[in-house]
Amino acid sequence: MVLVNDIEFQFSVRNPQDQGGHICYDVRGKDSQGEWEGKRRYNEFHILHEALSKRWPGVPIPAIPPKKAIGNKDLTFIQDRTFYLQRFMRKIARFDFIIES
Repeated sequence: MVLVNDIEFQFSVRNPQDQGGHICYDVRGKDSQGEWEGKRRYNEFHILHEALSKRWPGVPIPAIPPKKAIGNKDLTFIQDRTFYLQRFMRKIARFDFIIES
């Protein structure tokens, strides 16, 4: 049974779009300061993952999909990447100290 009020379900990554040759995702979430949203590129998720891993070396930071230089605009690849980026966001949302940092 999944509770709708679970914090992880207040985070989403969706609607991938090509903007200037780069795929951008609509990212939404909610923290103690309220709701937020914005467009993010894959590289920003990569940078976030690296920063979280360095800041909290003992915390099991969820993986993100690997970088891919060729074929990164294939529809199936983009759909899979969107799914895994959303999973990443929802998993880190379980750590209050990360969301509030």
